[in-house]
Amino acid sequence: MNDVHATQKRLNEMNRLGDMAHFPAPVNLGATINVLLTILLTWWVEPQYPALAGVLVAVVLVLNLLPVAFLRLRMRAVDEFHTLGEMEFFGDQHRFSDWVYVVASANMAFWILLAWTVSALHRSTFALVIVEVVAAVATFSPVLFRRAKR
Repeated sequence: MNDVHATQKRLNEMNRLGDMAHFPAPVNLGATINVLLTILLTWWVEPQYPALAGVLVAVVLVLNLLPVAFLRLRMRAVDEFHTLGEMEFFGDQHRFSDWVYVVASANMAFWILLAWTVSALHRSTFALVIVEVVAAVATFSPVLFRRAKR
């Protein structure tokens, strides 16, 4: 499937992980900021509550998915779905296929547990900066790759 076709898919038509690479830059930026702020929260929580990593994962996932659940209650069958390239960060967060939320939740859990582990094993400002930089590059990489292709 070529890039032009994938960009023209509607949000509810996403059927492969690679489709996420076609989100607009502001959507990737929003996701990146969400991950970076969650890593900072994790870094703050870990030394205070060292046995509660699973609880933090659960709380963060609930906070990320609760707005989706409420917005989906208001969806109607006639609602129009934007294409991947036209997606809006806030307006379209509830319009994905269910599997996308599973992937996004697993991704967030990964970053929380990685930050938790690094904080527990090597707590330093340098380690935090490294985790944040790696997370920023990894999360924003679809935009960086698109720009590099041009």
